[in-house]
Amino acid sequence: MNPEAAPAPKNFSTGPAGGQGWTIKRILDWAADYFNKQNIENPHLEAEILLAHALNLKRIDLYVKFEKELDQNELSRFKECVIRRKNHEPTAYITGIKSFMSLDLIVSRLVLIPRPETELLVEAAIDIAKHIEHPSILDIGTGSGAIAVSLAKYVKHSRIIATDISRGVTLIALENAKKHGVMDSITFEVADLFPKEAEKFDLIVSNPPYIRSGDIKDLAPEIRDFEPHVAYDGGPDGLDHYRKILDKAGEFIKPNGYLLFEVGEGQAKEVVNLIRSAFASAEIVTKKDLNGIERVIIAKS
Repeated sequence: MNPEAAPAPKNFSTGPAGGQGWTIKRILDWAADYFNKQNIENPHLEAEILLAHALNLKRIDLYVKFEKELDQNELSRFKECVIRRKNHEPTAYITGIKSFMSLDLIVSRLVLIPRPETELLVEAAIDIAKHIEHPSILDIGTGSGAIAVSLAKYVKHSRIIATDISRGVTLIALENAKKHGVMDSITFEVADLFPKEAEKFDLIVSNPPYIRSGDIKDLAPEIRDFEPHVAYDGGPDGLDHYRKILDKAGEFIKPNGYLLFEVGEGQAKEVVNLIRSAFASAEIVTKKDLNGIERVIIAKS
């Protein structure tokens, strides 16, 4: 992209009016105002994250160094971040990092960006797994490894197999496991949903693709134009992957084991019915997210 096309103050290179340079405070105020005009949510937070990334600082350090003036290289790096965000690229892809369950995870455009809603799924799995001695867990469609790495970090003595159909995606999950010191607890496998070797698990956990194919065109450009379609396209009714998982789940779950799914808005009832078709006597509960949406389904086989 041509840097000259970047939105910026008229004197971005030379400093604001009055001969003063672009301090951290001034550039943050400008960026927050600009992002607000571009209808970007949480404009000041976005500006802070991107500036901290451009300067290789922690966000808290921005406030310690409010009056520090940016040099031309620093301005150039921040300007590039502003361009990318203005063009709807998600902040997590620009910085290469997304916080999830208080862990900084490596992300790229190969993987879906972990969402706060999925933390509810992980918290439910932790609540169950911590009462099982040496729990065995299958994470289906691991993506960045957000679920598997979090469970390994917070459930001691767990043994986890995490699958994904993409080798490139699996390598990112592997890097996150290394980063957070849980390599010994997780086995990553390139596989279509289930591992190649049959075994029984205490928990099967999955946040599968669940967006209806026909709805993709209406998604925010941050999702539609940047995140991998394969990670969220759930087929015509959004339920294709639930059917595929439930078709074979009985072969991989222990008696009285648990299935945990994240689901999209309005899908809980349909997924519960699919579970009942596969496990007629299953005990099923749902959990709502902060918006009151039934977001997590927990089924005891």
